[in-house]
Parts: sequence; C-alpha cells; structure tokens
Amino acid sequence: MISPLKLLLFALFTAAVVAYFGEKFIDVTRRIEHQQAESPQPSGDDLVYADVKMTNPARSIRVPMAADGHFWVTLTVNGTPVRFVVDTGASHVSLSHQDAAAIGLDPAGLRYNRLFRTANGDARKAMVLLSRMSLESIQMSDVRASVSPPDRMTVSLLGMNFLNRLSGFGVEDGVLVLKP
Repeated sequence: MISPLKLLLFALFTAAVVAYFGEKFIDVTRRIEHQQAESPQPSGDDLVYADVKMTNPARSIRVPMAADGHFWVTLTVNGTPVRFVVDTGASHVSLSHQDAAAIGLDPAGLRYNRLFRTANGDARKAMVLLSRMSLESIQMSDVRASVSPPDRMTVSLLGMNFLNRLSGFGVEDGVLVLKP
C-alpha cells in the first residue's frame, strides 16, 4: 500500500509539471494549428515545396519548412539546378541516379563499390567529387558526394559535409537558417 505522504508528493509533483508545461504545450499546439490553417494542404502523395527566401545576400538564407515537414532547396551543382532535401542524418551529399546524370556525370560508368549503412538499409554507392555547388550567396567547390544506383533513391540529399562547411545552420520557428 502506498503511504498517504508519497501519494500527496506524487500529486504535487504532477500538478507542478502540468502547471509548468501545460501552457507551453497549449501554445505549441495552437501555433501548429495556426500554421496548418494558413498552409495549403497537399493532395494525395504529391510533394509540396517551399520557396527559399533570401533576406540579404551578405547574410543568412532562410528556407521555410515545406508542407511535408522537410526542408527542400534547389542548389546549382556543376551549373545545373538540383532539388535536395536537407538531411542532417546523412553524413554527406548523396545524389539520385537521375540527378547525377542531369549534372553531367555518367552513372553507368561509375563503380558502386562503397557500402553505406542507411536508414533504409545497406546500399552500395559510387563516390564522386562535385566541382561546384551553390545556393544564393553560398558557394562551395570540391564537395564529396555519393551516387545511388538506378531505382535505389529518387531524391537527392543535402548532407552534413555540405552543412558543416557553412559558418552555421539551424532551425528557428520552422525555418531552416543557412549562414554562408
């Protein structure tokens, strides 16, 4: 049997937690509901992309979260626009087979001999060096990347080897902030 003192202490602790976090939980819930009410809802399985907003060329690039909950950016890779999902769980930039071909690589001529352990299981990929990657005021050269074999990955990933070369990055109020 639980002593009345322990029961009273538990009740006081529970009340304190609810009092402290309850209002914050309600505020977050209201903010999410407000954002969802203002955002157009995707239909079916269509991906919905948000536009990148540049506040000042000398300062940060702000990328709003898309309706699918991801941050999508279009970078110029070796002179060709490529759409990426920002993936902090990816150790490096990873190109889909289709995007690799679009930027002028020959995916059929690559050696898919590097084993990666990914969230979707083990995968063999080819390693390449991208001459140039840019997004607005962010310019990078010689970025290591992998290329997925055909039908393995349909979306290119902007991974940590790109993000770590920035002066900073983070998420503020549902907006990804990239600092050149």
